[in-house]
Amino acid sequence: MTGSSLTVRALRTQLDLILLFANEHVLPRIDETVLHREPSSNCVGVRRADGRFVADWPDETASPLSETTIAWLLWHIEWWWSNTLAVCRGGSAVGPDAYEWSGTVSRIRTLAHEWSELLETADLETPIVGLMPDETPLWEIAGWVNFELTKNISEIGQLLMRYGNARP
Repeated sequence: MTGSSLTVRALRTQLDLILLFANEHVLPRIDETVLHREPSSNCVGVRRADGRFVADWPDETASPLSETTIAWLLWHIEWWWSNTLAVCRGGSAVGPDAYEWSGTVSRIRTLAHEWSELLETADLETPIVGLMPDETPLWEIAGWVNFELTKNISEIGQLLMRYGNARP
């Protein structure tokens, strides 16, 4: 095996584990009762505005930071993964205020499939411009995607556990 194929294998194995956890333990538990539930009064979410879903953007300098709804976390995954795919395919990223959330978990599965295909066919040494402050090789972007997905899926899992354990 070459270094490149080992890198693809490692990245795909990580992604497959994350998606297994997400598809078996997290995404099927999301329904309308938890989707927009606010875990606290200091929270960002996704709201309908002019017939589309628009996400709040947290003040990242605030202390404490805002908590998020599950809808916001799903929007966030869609937004950065869609941007990553677009930029890796030669397109441009869109700002958070310009991205319209699908409102479902099925878009996550579609993006996962598209990302998996990209990892199998792309040259991982390709420099990517427009996602990180500096030009970054695709293999490093892929590691970031796996990390970010793991973090967001874990946050959703924590919220689901919190809601499931809430006392009436």
